[in-house]
Amino acid sequence: MPDAKPPEPAEGVAAPLSSHADVSAAWDVFRAGGVAPCPVDGAALALQVDGTSLVYRFVCVKCGTSSPWFEASFGGKLKLRGPRPGGPLSID
Repeated sequence: MPDAKPPEPAEGVAAPLSSHADVSAAWDVFRAGGVAPCPVDGAALALQVDGTSLVYRFVCVKCGTSSPWFEASFGGKLKLRGPRPGGPLSID
């Protein structure tokens, strides 16, 4: 049986892992050596790396929910980049 797609957020409700706070919290857990849980189904989040653009994003290993692409400084500060590397969205 194929995996079910994550539910769509209700109108006016932010998608899981879409805010700077959500991504920062997952990044803090990851940097500390822990496993960040997916906010949709609780499965592990994997870190996807785009080495060409030097950006990252979290992706759920079970349902596929993902965060926007982001840059991370050595000090831990994140800058969200949008739905794809070099995308138009940039949130500090």
